[in-house]
Amino acid sequence: MKREDIYYEAMLTRDARFDGKFFLGVKTTGIYCRPICPAKPKRENVELFQNRLEAENAGYRPCLRCRPESAPLSPVWIVKTAVVRRALKILNSAETIEFDEDKFANLFGVTASHLRRLFIE
Repeated sequence: MKREDIYYEAMLTRDARFDGKFFLGVKTTGIYCRPICPAKPKRENVELFQNRLEAENAGYRPCLRCRPESAPLSPVWIVKTAVVRRALKILNSAETIEFDEDKFANLFGVTASHLRRLFIE
């Protein structure tokens, strides 16, 4: 089985193991997606890319549904996990936990609701 066939099958099944490993450009819309995107373009309308920069250089714009610019191993994804790691480090080192949620989130330059979202993700 060819690599293109494996990637297309991964896109059809929305296989999360391939998320961030490749991107799909949809020729008919000019949009590029992650393999986990709910969009299901026809095979003949798909162009494969190894990274998001290749897709953008080919003239594609990011999908608003799957947000390929925040795929695993992207700069956005790394920043999110770094904030959570730093917060966990502080929480684990604290002997007692009595603090204001907003002040704690402010230590990381985010709002309390955004920090909650990062933890949930």
